[in-house]
Amino acid sequence: MKILMVTNKVKTYALGFQNVLEPLAQLGHEVIWAADFFGFVADKRLIPCQTEQISINTNPFNRCNIRAYKQLLDIIARYRIEAVLCSTPIGGALARLAAKKKGIRPVLYEAHGFLFFQGAPLINRTVYKWEEKWLARYTDVLITITNEDYAAAQALKLRSGEKPYLVHGAGVRVGVRVDIDRAEKRRSIGIPEDAFVILSAGELNKNKNTEVIVRALKNVPEAHYIACGVGPEKENLEKLAERSGVSERFHLLGYRTDIAELMAMSDVFTMMSFREGMPRSLLEAMDLGLPCVGSDTRGIRDLIDAHGGYICSPKDPGAFARAFNILRENKFLCSEMGSYNRGKVQDYSADVVRSELYNIYAKVFSEKAEW
Repeated sequence: MKILMVTNKVKTYALGFQNVLEPLAQLGHEVIWAADFFGFVADKRLIPCQTEQISINTNPFNRCNIRAYKQLLDIIARYRIEAVLCSTPIGGALARLAAKKKGIRPVLYEAHGFLFFQGAPLINRTVYKWEEKWLARYTDVLITITNEDYAAAQALKLRSGEKPYLVHGAGVRVGVRVDIDRAEKRRSIGIPEDAFVILSAGELNKNKNTEVIVRALKNVPEAHYIACGVGPEKENLEKLAERSGVSERFHLLGYRTDIAELMAMSDVFTMMSFREGMPRSLLEAMDLGLPCVGSDTRGIRDLIDAHGGYICSPKDPGAFARAFNILRENKFLCSEMGSYNRGKVQDYSADVVRSELYNIYAKVFSEKAEW
């Protein structure tokens, strides 16, 4: 069967994409992947299927998306597409509309994070929720990756009458072990060997909420905070650290390719976003045996429980500080939580997710005649 897969911007052939394409190949399907590949930084020859460049934009009001919709219609016609698999809010919307126009079924939507999450702005909880209800009429299969989205999906009336699925994220490699000289790694970035090290990884933007940890840091003695990533908030964070008197303990490392090594030399991993799907970096930190402190939001609270860390309000630096201090003062607790996280992350492995998706795809495409 010829299947059109539609996503937004693609920078690399990430494991999450592999976990989708490999089961489809095992089932004997031909996939044509349409996305914006202009920023692709890896070798496109790694991608095991035909690709098509489309002018898709993450801003729903960008006129490029009109062109992207027309390009999808052309791709469907040229390749004689028989089914559509899509993800991301914009890619999912354009692909489902194009499939409706061309009379294509089945249509599968893999929701990696509804925009109408708990605590979202009013426009998300009204306009985007209404949009998803409307698009459900052109959706036959809905796959979610967080408990909150799975619960919300129950209220969506899919065209097929089917119930939504829940899988364990996009899948991560587990059992990764990093052999480094912890003291030397710390010295290389200017951190004392005996410091309590807090690590986060992600773009420096408002949603990632790095500032709540900077504010918490002044109340966590002898702790150093490493933030890996680039983004528009860099200068504001540096100024905040200076005003808070923690500049010497706040390390902005920019884009890094040695995240696993930085995790291995750290004491705790933190993720303080206002909005997440199923965060890969958090899963990777759990696999490396770190206790985790995260914000009370979708995805993060799926992963962090009382046995493996602490959940805090993303607006409460005091709560983060208290969690860090508990861990700073109790190395045995850190070790226990890290061991627990190593066990828990097994459920989110690439092998588990590939198997879950394989079973869904096998069922759905074997029933194509019924659509």
